[in-house]
Amino acid sequence: MDHSMNRRTFIKGGAAAVVATSLAACGQRSSGGGKPSGGTINYAITNPTSIDPFDIEEFYGAAVASQLFDQLTTYDYDTEEIKPSVAESWESSDEAATWTFRIKQGLKFHDGSDVTAKSFQYAWNRLCNPKTTVAPSVVSYHLAMVKGYDDVVNGKAEELEGVSCPDDYTLKVELDEPYADFPFVVSCAPLSPIPDCAKGNFDTYSKSPVGNGPLQMDGAWNDGQYINMTRYEGYAGDRPVKCDAIRYNIYKDTTTAYREFEAGNLDICDIPAGRVKETVDKYGQSDDGYTTSPNKQTLVGEVLYTEYLAYNVNDPVLSDKRVRQAMSLAINRQNLCDTLYEGFAKPAGDIVPPGIKGNDETTWQYCGYDVDKANKLLDEAGYPAGPDGMRGIELTVMVSSNVKTDESEILQSDWKAVGIEVTIDQKEYATMLDDYIAGNFQIGFRGWTADYPIMDNFLQPLLYTGVGDNVSHYSNADFDAKLDEARRTVEEGERVQLMHEADVIAAEDMPIIPMLHKTLNKVTSNKFTNIKVNAARLPELQNTTLAKELRSRQR
Repeated sequence: MDHSMNRRTFIKGGAAAVVATSLAACGQRSSGGGKPSGGTINYAITNPTSIDPFDIEEFYGAAVASQLFDQLTTYDYDTEEIKPSVAESWESSDEAATWTFRIKQGLKFHDGSDVTAKSFQYAWNRLCNPKTTVAPSVVSYHLAMVKGYDDVVNGKAEELEGVSCPDDYTLKVELDEPYADFPFVVSCAPLSPIPDCAKGNFDTYSKSPVGNGPLQMDGAWNDGQYINMTRYEGYAGDRPVKCDAIRYNIYKDTTTAYREFEAGNLDICDIPAGRVKETVDKYGQSDDGYTTSPNKQTLVGEVLYTEYLAYNVNDPVLSDKRVRQAMSLAINRQNLCDTLYEGFAKPAGDIVPPGIKGNDETTWQYCGYDVDKANKLLDEAGYPAGPDGMRGIELTVMVSSNVKTDESEILQSDWKAVGIEVTIDQKEYATMLDDYIAGNFQIGFRGWTADYPIMDNFLQPLLYTGVGDNVSHYSNADFDAKLDEARRTVEEGERVQLMHEADVIAAEDMPIIPMLHKTLNKVTSNKFTNIKVNAARLPELQNTTLAKELRSRQR
């Protein structure tokens, strides 16, 4: 998931009275009452693009939605297995083209209505149908392999032909072609079930989604300020929480949030660049990198994330792959990791990060640091060093991102060393997205965290022709065909190998520049124990409890 391109503008407005009407229509239930016993977790985030599954495309929105919704399946990052969640079991045809999911009975939405197979059928049609709002969801591509997908997103049909409900607790999904990784796909937040109360009520539902997860909304999302949740007492799923509530406090930047953490006002936040080692020394380092315990409060486990730079491959200068290859070779990634990230990042040699089967850091050969080779390629492309070198290249960076500005300045220096003059173009996030959509940029910062931990979730969204998050506007028929072949392959080892072969094709074309694989870099207070954030940056709070001394005070 990423800050998306090709997405509609999320409508965040709406009068308070309208929101209140929406909540009343949904009948969101109180979490109960009584004396608090589990405490409130204060969790720092930046303002999400959305907390409605329809638009979940970046990890702060996903962090919120992960507590509001359960999906058909879930991925266990400890055992590295896909496991049941809302679906108690599933099966497929021999060729993996038809999937049948058995829904657990007794599960409830936060308004008390039943979670059934039709809750998923409605949710998935909602995701794809342009009549839901002004366009199909940009993350509807997760369902692109479902029969009838093209007809729905193009407005020729109202419902996905391949999704049916033989009974209330059976969901049948027919795909256009075999796809053995489909149980991974249905674990992602955009494919969450949606209750009937959301029908005809898109804008207000999106401000206060009614889900089926362990926590429920407490009022509406206060845009730019906070998102409050309380424990849902009617929860019958597999992830009950002990805390009473979560308050997602929204900050414009990491530095401000960290100051609030140091003042004792937050229980979990990101660590600003340049302060990770200091934080480890002060608060201690988690044993496994993801779970806190007393005096081991800093989380620095590897995340399933790759930072990259996106080229506009249709730009007159950058359409030459030799230029793209050379600009990548000119970057000293190790210097970036050491100077900006204190060693809590690794140079990327693959768009697929470590921790995902099939990762090979030698795949993207032009990610090495080789100034001589970069100069040779630029000479071949007609851009020799000196006064005849390349001029006028712009690097787009979000205006509020201090660390990206620092990184941009280092990149400027690296590129100048091979005769490329680059200016930094700072833009507000919404403007940056619009420019990506229109192809009105040259190079821009991007990052991708896995929706589900398979190679396909990096290769298909970022590099397949016409997919919404393919911000480079890259298209290669050989890559597409190889990826299609991989997706049809049932045997896992062969499927991963074919994915790797597709990866190699893209690596030669260099439509993007894989830059860094980062660590989690979060810190927690000592008010709670066993706060966990997994490798996809999603909180897992089932075992999180107040510290003993705080629990005793509340008795």
